[in-house]
Amino acid sequence: MRFRVATLTVGVVLACVSFAARASAEGPSTVQGDADTATQTAVRAGSFLPLTLAPTVGNTAATVTGYGGYDSSRPSAVSGAIAEVRLWGPLALRGGTEYARDARFRPNIGVRAQLLHQSRHAFDASIGVFYRAEGFTEPEGEIETVVSVGRRLGDAMLIGNVAYGQDPEGNERDGELRLAIFGARERWLLGVEGRARFAIGPQHTTTVEPAFDSIIGASALFRLGSLVVLAEAGPALVHLASQTRIGWTAIAGLGAAL
Repeated sequence: MRFRVATLTVGVVLACVSFAARASAEGPSTVQGDADTATQTAVRAGSFLPLTLAPTVGNTAATVTGYGGYDSSRPSAVSGAIAEVRLWGPLALRGGTEYARDARFRPNIGVRAQLLHQSRHAFDASIGVFYRAEGFTEPEGEIETVVSVGRRLGDAMLIGNVAYGQDPEGNERDGELRLAIFGARERWLLGVEGRARFAIGPQHTTTVEPAFDSIIGASALFRLGSLVVLAEAGPALVHLASQTRIGWTAIAGLGAAL
């Protein structure tokens, strides 16, 4: 069942990205103009960043992103696909799939809501609750809550995320801190983002489950009409019970907004 859900999600993401690419090739039109504007808005909000979650919700009808790469600190392939669709006002449904440690795609799904807006409260803030079929240290799945805060200063944007996840029984727990700093214009985004994840509770006694990992990457996005090309690379670290591995991670992908 999980494999079918993951396959369906990847198919939807690829179909949406293909639609955006075809729209770019068809020339000027009302639909094309709307898609270009939506993608530009999503780029400036940081909606296509692979590690951090944008603090704004519902400023476009939908965003889709697919990416793939490699992490030499594990070592393992890195890939995933995500789609977020506005349900009503500042409420959105977000779902996708990630390549897991057992070499299978694991789905995740949840809802997000924007609570604060910079125009009225000096910064943007949102909260999301998700079910992930595999967590950082929870192979049977976890419930994750993510709080995202951000502030724009001209063309620059600062985003911070705090996440907490645990399995349904509450036996295994983990936390995450994510940070992104970038500058975005109409057609490009350049910046740096990072993520640190850590197990909460007793130390692990095997080398299978990580106790801590982190990634810091230089990010670049370029908009081609309604299509976004993204790339990110940087050092990665994973700490197991008996060893620490240091390597590099690099990913590339495509995104679009509708």
